[in-house]
Order: sequence, then structure tokens, then C-alpha cells
Amino acid sequence: MFVVDEAMTEAVQRAFDERGEWPAVAELRRYMPMADNALRTVRTIASWRRSPDASPA
Repeated sequence: MFVVDEAMTEAVQRAFDERGEWPAVAELRRYMPMADNALRTVRTIASWRRSPDASPA
């Protein structure tokens, strides 16, 4: 288990949207070196989207 902050989420989502899965994995590893399940983690983070009516925390 680990914690993902807003900055890390935005960086991974931006890399995923602009360049694809593997660059997003590299971005994730900049924040959190990990050996297992990096691609699955990226796909999960990329799927998180703030609802349009949610106010920033």
C-alpha cells in the first residue's frame, strides 16, 4: 500500500494522456521507485478523474 498525492497523480495522468503507458510508468518511477505492478498502478492512476462538480481540496 502507498499514498499518491495530487502532484504525482497529475504528473502520471499527464504523461499517460500525452505520451502513453510506458512514459507514464517512467514518470511514476520518478516519484516512487518500484519493481512490481508499475504498469497496473499507472493504469489505475490514469483512470482516476475528478468529478466536474468537485471542488479542489
